[in-house]
Amino acid sequence: MIRRCAPSVPGLLVPVAALLATVVLGGCAGTGTAAREKTSQEWYDEGVNLAGKKKYDLALEAFREASRGYRGADLDADIQVALADAYFNKEEYPAAVEAYTEFLRLHPHNARADYAQFRVGLSWQKQLRSVDRSQEAAYKAVAAYEALLRGYPRSTLLDQGREGLVTARRRIAEHELAVADFYRRTGKYQAAAGRYEVVLRDFADLGYAERALFELGGCYRQLRDEEKAERYYEQLRREYPQSRYLKDLEKSKG
Repeated sequence: MIRRCAPSVPGLLVPVAALLATVVLGGCAGTGTAAREKTSQEWYDEGVNLAGKKKYDLALEAFREASRGYRGADLDADIQVALADAYFNKEEYPAAVEAYTEFLRLHPHNARADYAQFRVGLSWQKQLRSVDRSQEAAYKAVAAYEALLRGYPRSTLLDQGREGLVTARRRIAEHELAVADFYRRTGKYQAAAGRYEVVLRDFADLGYAERALFELGGCYRQLRDEEKAERYYEQLRREYPQSRYLKDLEKSKG
């Protein structure tokens, strides 16, 4: 006996398959939630949390994202300072200088403006080079600290600013002395005298005057200008009667 199969109905297969797909996809859509972009405040909070864990690279990314969204002036100031602090703590001092400077440009009257100005100076101070190298960073630090002292006379950071200013000025003075000593050793006494005079004029308050006076006398003696040499030696005797350089002077005369 021959068994007959039920005829297939191609037209019905497609709608059934489509229905199954709709049910599956519909179920997936029903259980999911639409992705919501973080607000600037949320990105900022995340950045602060990451920075607290010293994850500065991730914190910087979060602060950059925070700066892209809508935000008020107060939050924008918070983001700018946090971004600059993250660069500073990551020891990326050139970027920190730029970020603190941008904060001051955008928020010059913010309560943290003195802090940002101090940090500009400190960021430059962190880039000081040895006395035999260019002192651009030292000059920049001096300018930043002087701006702090001049522009924010009531700041609680003035003492730290003064300390930083002294540190940067000392580095410049030591550089000038190193250059002057080099010229003196190589017999370029006029050039050496010019550098010692800079030290005497600009850095006498840091304790370099005694040596500068003694060296100036020596340079002008080598240049056969006894009148000028004696003038500097006399100033040394008058202002620093207990100077150890006076003993060296007496020995040189003997």
